[in-house]
Amino acid sequence: MLEQLRETVKRVVAAEPGARLACLCVMKAARIGMDERVEADGQSRHVRQLVGLKHWARPITRQLPPDDGRLTFHVLEAPDAAAAIVEFAERNQVDHIVMGARGNSALRRYLGSVSSQVVAQANCTVTVVRA
Repeated sequence: MLEQLRETVKRVVAAEPGARLACLCVMKAARIGMDERVEADGQSRHVRQLVGLKHWARPITRQLPPDDGRLTFHVLEAPDAAAAIVEFAERNQVDHIVMGARGNSALRRYLGSVSSQVVAQANCTVTVVRA
């Protein structure tokens, strides 16, 4: 799915000259209590996610002029990933969200998925990419 998502983002960036691209990852945070911020090997979970996000976006960054400020990376920590994405989009005046969706399961259909919540709550266009 990550490859299909990357290809869709590349097409959107190519179709919108001058577009800003914010790559976003939301780490699940506990509503109550403390989360472990460090992996067993001593590496920060936040840093690991940020490095992974930059690695994933490397083929996309080749389409953009170097260091022009149009590409940013963000790792958020929140108990509700969908709400965090929608809030980020509103605060940053996002025009288009492109996001992946996991496969269907009975539990997801019953509880709802992050992508379906973002589609329902976002004030902008949302493209959901499935594997």
